[in-house]
Amino acid sequence: MTKEHHKNDGSYYTDADIARLLGISLGRLRNKLTARSPLPPRIQPPGCRQRLWPRDAVHTWLEQFLVTSAEDGTGRRVLVRQYRSTSPKTPPRR
Repeated sequence: MTKEHHKNDGSYYTDADIARLLGISLGRLRNKLTARSPLPPRIQPPGCRQRLWPRDAVHTWLEQFLVTSAEDGTGRRVLVRQYRSTSPKTPPRR
């Protein structure tokens, strides 16, 4: 994922790029895919074994898990998790 890599193919990541970006092994990424764990959006062209991960969609997906720090009023710093829902709100079941 160097600058040279982005120049050659700047619009998509490969499985290896995503594993490095998420800090997991390629095998763990494959396990997550098989288990249908939440992962960034990806495309898999018909008849092609290689998945492609659109860069903009990956970074948008990652931003929904942004963690920042703020003061809690007593001068202490606390972590604030900012989750943004990507799915439409559904009414509660009755």
